[in-house]
Amino acid sequence: MSEIQDLKMESFQRLCELCAELKLKSPHPSRPHIPKAVEPTTLSSIHYLFECIFAKETQNIASEDEQATFIAKKSNALCDLCTFVRNAAAMDHENQHAIDSSNITTDVRKTIFAMIAHELVHPEAMKCATIAGQALSNIVTRNQKLQRKLLEQELIPGSSDNKTVFWQLLASAHRKTNLAGLVLVLNSINGDPELVRLICTASSGQQVVRMFGTLFGNIQDDESEEKEVVYTVLSRIIESGYFYTLVEADRTLEMYGLYESLAVYCRAHSDKADLISSVFDKKLVFSISSSFAQIHDVLSSLWQVAAPGNPEFGKSLDMESAMAAHRCLCALLSILETATASHNQKLADLAIDCKLAHRIVELLGLLNINLPRIQRLSTRSSTATEERQQQDKEEGQTKSIERLFMLKCDLIQIIGNISYKHKAIQDLMRELDGLSLVLDNMRIDENHPFIKEYAIVALKWLLDNNKESHEYVKNMEASKPMLDPSIAASGFQMDVDDKGKISVKKADKQ
Repeated sequence: MSEIQDLKMESFQRLCELCAELKLKSPHPSRPHIPKAVEPTTLSSIHYLFECIFAKETQNIASEDEQATFIAKKSNALCDLCTFVRNAAAMDHENQHAIDSSNITTDVRKTIFAMIAHELVHPEAMKCATIAGQALSNIVTRNQKLQRKLLEQELIPGSSDNKTVFWQLLASAHRKTNLAGLVLVLNSINGDPELVRLICTASSGQQVVRMFGTLFGNIQDDESEEKEVVYTVLSRIIESGYFYTLVEADRTLEMYGLYESLAVYCRAHSDKADLISSVFDKKLVFSISSSFAQIHDVLSSLWQVAAPGNPEFGKSLDMESAMAAHRCLCALLSILETATASHNQKLADLAIDCKLAHRIVELLGLLNINLPRIQRLSTRSSTATEERQQQDKEEGQTKSIERLFMLKCDLIQIIGNISYKHKAIQDLMRELDGLSLVLDNMRIDENHPFIKEYAIVALKWLLDNNKESHEYVKNMEASKPMLDPSIAASGFQMDVDDKGKISVKKADKQ
């Protein structure tokens, strides 16, 4: 390869031929006759070829067709060089350091930026960007020194978010290039919690990881390779304790994908003894509480604008915000359902300190007001119910309304979970009218036939060994109306004993 040193003034065509020859000489499992370790002189020649190819520009090419042909050939030549680097880095750990020492890591990074700029017009550039991303990923894989070096170079304080190679690959219009970017991020942080901290605390790193949250929320195929890689990266961040930095830095409901990934993680590790202590700190719970407040405001505004008496009815509905609020709320409720199921006292304490308990009660109250209950005491009233259901179906609202009614049950369940043997929560729920809201849902509701059962279980924990709350229930004028009319009509009554135990028995004869 010594002849390469004389190629500075050689033809572009000859440079392309040399790149193609090098590609065929790269170490690969299918070529056992080629040594895995690459000679330093070969790597020096590759670096020199990168420089020669980059030096060739299109200024002196007049016609557009000739320019397109030139860019295609240049892309293919760079792709051949990146293929060699990708294979060499994967085959031998020592090659990684040799490649980096030869400044080839910088050449590959430069290739990514150059090819992304042409990918929409030139398929050859699109392919080259993907291969370059894979090459850079292989250079740093399981090599903490090079992982740190790459992250420190990319995440320079004050640098633009779109100037990182991670962002360029993830923002590509090509699916395979996106996947190369996802794997690159994973391989850049794998195996070292300090590297996770680095990407989560740098401004440009946060933007990259939040893009992972967006991808997690947008990728519909849960079995796809992309979603698996995205989830793996987000799991590393959750386990590192830096997840809160992502939602704290930019508290918008459009980050529902991040919360959805946390919900999946909590469900997958629900049997983990230290789930609460390892994931839920005060900063994360405070961020969740703030998101509940935002959701309350969005839904409140939505129902206010949607009120038939409002002169602006239907004109100002921000459906994108409504959908983001809905997805964010579903994810948050899933997180809290799983997390509170173990009745962890620390999480209940944080729910008080971070005003999360307040936000949950506020939201349940909002849903109670705006989601009217449908009670059917006998088959004679079924006509009205059927008419309502038909009306909803005609308006295309049935599914969304059903989901909102389900969320009422989730909120009631969470209230019960955090109240378990926790007198401070029990007293707070009584003061915030959370107890009365639970009582108000102890009725049959055609929108959700099982909401009464959720309320009964929650009420049990709200009243457990709490004399003040028990007395509050007894003294409420609504304590009798709260009992479902259909139960009374059937000759039964519901009682609450001194310990908060709820029972249904035959009504006393009068």
